[in-house]
Amino acid sequence: MLKRFMRREDGSLTLEAAMVMPVFLLFTVFLAMMIRISVADMALKQAVSETTQIVATHAYPAALIVEGGANAADNWIKNFTEEEFDLSSVENLVEEVLGVFGVDIMDVLGGAAASATQPFVETNFSRANSDGLFDPSRVNVTNVDLDVSGYGLKGYFGITATYEVPIIAPFVNRTITLEQSAYEKIWTGS
Repeated sequence: MLKRFMRREDGSLTLEAAMVMPVFLLFTVFLAMMIRISVADMALKQAVSETTQIVATHAYPAALIVEGGANAADNWIKNFTEEEFDLSSVENLVEEVLGVFGVDIMDVLGGAAASATQPFVETNFSRANSDGLFDPSRVNVTNVDLDVSGYGLKGYFGITATYEVPIIAPFVNRTITLEQSAYEKIWTGS
């Protein structure tokens, strides 16, 4: 008769495990995703920083070439127009003509600079991501900022890039967009 009132405890551990296991698995997936996002963010930061440093260190020889070309163009324009126009007046004229058509030359140059730096950022991202967890083609250079005064490049150079990290979790079909920027003072050789 006493046996009838005793509780059977077979399977009680299974019930507790069934209640705790989903929470534990969710926490594990969340932790893995946070680590994945952090690693991608560090690789993107390293790629953008390295590319910015490379461009900033190599800008001085380019500035010398641009300055020499600008001086030659200025002399040619002055000789061709018998000293009536110079390079700055031609620049103003081109800017006015493009302004009539609603074209901002700085936007055009910024887009060209972003597409020119894209392969370098992708290469540096691949190097920073040596284990190949992330696809370098998902890197997108969104902005290239160049602050110079005249042709003598005495300012800074900056790159802003984004990377889309897909979230790998059950029932989740989203991506997280990471963004990193790096700015470097342009080396002027002095």
